[in-house]
Amino acid sequence: MIKIKQIFVTIIILLIVFSSFTQISKAYAYSKEEAEEAITETHQIIIDCYKAALEAEKAGANITELIKILNEVGDSFSRALLALKNGDYDLALQLTDKCNTKLGGFIDKAEIMRNRASEEQYWNLVFIICTGISAVLVICIGFVVWTLLKRRYSNGKMKVNPKDYQILFLTAIFVSALILASPALSHILVYPRTEFFTELWILDSNHKAENYPFNISQNQNYSIYLGIANHLGHCTYYMVQVKFRNETQPAPTSFGPIKERLPSSLPALYNFTFFIADEQVEEHLLTFSINYVSNEELTKVNIQSMKLNDATISLPNYVIGWNSTRKGFYGFLFFELWLYDKNIESFKYHGRFVGLWLNMTLSA
Repeated sequence: MIKIKQIFVTIIILLIVFSSFTQISKAYAYSKEEAEEAITETHQIIIDCYKAALEAEKAGANITELIKILNEVGDSFSRALLALKNGDYDLALQLTDKCNTKLGGFIDKAEIMRNRASEEQYWNLVFIICTGISAVLVICIGFVVWTLLKRRYSNGKMKVNPKDYQILFLTAIFVSALILASPALSHILVYPRTEFFTELWILDSNHKAENYPFNISQNQNYSIYLGIANHLGHCTYYMVQVKFRNETQPAPTSFGPIKERLPSSLPALYNFTFFIADEQVEEHLLTFSINYVSNEELTKVNIQSMKLNDATISLPNYVIGWNSTRKGFYGFLFFELWLYDKNIESFKYHGRFVGLWLNMTLSA
């Protein structure tokens, strides 16, 4: 009887363990399709939030807080894309969930900021109109007073001739009117912007355009700053595609009109996203290392992986041959600038890139 009870208890425990294992498997073993769907849905939420921030900015709101949230989400979303690429679907789902949680209530917050800014703009407009009307009234009243003074002098009711103080009187009127009208004039007499563009740059680890990494060693860390300045007249959603090529692989075009330049046909290794308000700058410190090995004849180098900040990127089939003229193994790490176009609801190449030529040195 005791043995039967023991067997029964054992079976129950095994069933519980199996059930728990099944539930855990269901909770954590996501498929590629589920991860891709989550990525797509999350990116649409990001786009909707970006559009809401854009509308708030157009209304005159200070969207610094919104931009900070979008950039934090953009960083997590970039990691989710890399996780999807690496086949880590569980991590991709976790990161998209993190993005969605961070963006909870974002659109409502942006809408409140937009409404407040619109109301402030309305009252500013009322104030400007009132100051303009006040300036006109001051001028009109001044001329009426001036006419009355001259009439009183002509009728002999005044001993002082107003014409003796004409310059002083008119100056006082126009200065008073100018002071009252200054808020309106500050909006009217604004030189319109005629150039809209984006700046893209890289600096060395000392934040200077001097000692860029060149001769690099295997798995050694190197740091640079990547910066973007937005002068497009509105908040912009940028994407920086990180790419790597040898001396024979296609590069992005460097000449011709910006809109006609083409990106490299090589696939992006990693994507950075930047949300930048108009006339603002975003700059990130990037630390990278490259894992590579040479063949026995020392005629080529096989790039195995790259570590960019804390993201490890696999680089299969990346081979660099020996350059007998320049005496080295040269690879080009470059960053292409793309921006989101809401008219086509997709990213398009912005005609700009920066990069570094790197020489893969070999240990003796």
